[in-house]
Amino acid sequence: MSSKPPVLNTNRKFPDGMVSAHSILLKAKNGEKGNVKTNRYAIPAYNVTTFQSINAAISAAEMLGGSAILAFSNSALKFFGNNDQTFGLELVSSYIEKLAKRTKIKIATHLDHGDYISEGGRKVVQAAVQMLTSVMADNSTDHKAGKAMELKDNIALTREVVNMAHPLGLSVEGELGVLAGEEDEDTKSEHSTYTNPDELEQFLTETGVLMLAPTIGTMHGPNKGKPGQKVKLNIDLAHELLKIADKINNEILFVAHGASTLYPEVVDYTLKNLPSTHSSTQKWKDFVGTDWDQIEGLIGAGFAKINTDTENRQTFVAALVGALNKDASKIDIRHYEKVSTEALTQSYLKKYILAGNYGVHFEPKIDISKFKFDLSLDLNASIGVATK
Repeated sequence: MSSKPPVLNTNRKFPDGMVSAHSILLKAKNGEKGNVKTNRYAIPAYNVTTFQSINAAISAAEMLGGSAILAFSNSALKFFGNNDQTFGLELVSSYIEKLAKRTKIKIATHLDHGDYISEGGRKVVQAAVQMLTSVMADNSTDHKAGKAMELKDNIALTREVVNMAHPLGLSVEGELGVLAGEEDEDTKSEHSTYTNPDELEQFLTETGVLMLAPTIGTMHGPNKGKPGQKVKLNIDLAHELLKIADKINNEILFVAHGASTLYPEVVDYTLKNLPSTHSSTQKWKDFVGTDWDQIEGLIGAGFAKINTDTENRQTFVAALVGALNKDASKIDIRHYEKVSTEALTQSYLKKYILAGNYGVHFEPKIDISKFKFDLSLDLNASIGVATK
């Protein structure tokens, strides 16, 4: 490519409380909280699929004074928009903008796994550029051929999105390598390939992306490995890739996809509330996540955005199972929404705290040391607030 890619327009003024994902992620990579320099931390980007999950993610960030990144997959947008992804984008962007005006934290909205390959994918990305504050251009996989996209094609397609988004102030996330597993019906691959360090410099230089999802061993979905075996990520490769990226531009940061952990307390709570003969019990026992010590290794290697979905789905389902087991005769939708939303808030709080995403915009409103992730407790009890 002859011309240089456009730089990100950092002067763009988004609606009150809204920012590009890159602006808050760069602070995380640099360890900036207010006027204080700390260790590197990360911002969990939550794939939100309902309005209650949006509420819970923002509520948790507000309690902690942290930043929030709300990510939307193609299937989530279909759900919000009754199979019309553009209408789904209109609904969620409008809803979040209204919430953002009522908070003092910073919120980014992000299109997850947007592609510029298919006609439908291009339409969604183009609409997202008009309505969100950040987009992913995932052109890493040739799904028809079942293999990684040719490097030149991945670069060309991703560059098209950068050309469109960067002048408008939207940060763009690219992907190099192929991530295995299934996140939802629109995001799945049966194979995986590590990011090739020899291709990294060319990809970053020619696309101009400031956010990159390299593949270093994470997987989408609830089964990231074999039951009983610990997931091992290629942390050495992550550091090798960071050195290359930093030489090009030290404002480039990495994104971990398929990085959900598996909380033992959620599995235990579910199994406690399911009949031992239930057909789902073995599936719950076989779920495999990525242990937090592995994710911590990635944060040290410049991974500032930690995509999180599966663990929150599990928490939501676990809370409903517990509520129904406790009293399935309670015919009140609001009751079950309250129970599941409070459970999601607990899950979001736990990951925010683990990642260090607190005290960024103001001091936490709760005592972090008193927080207890326990689905048998309501939200107030879990954060150490006494109720009458």
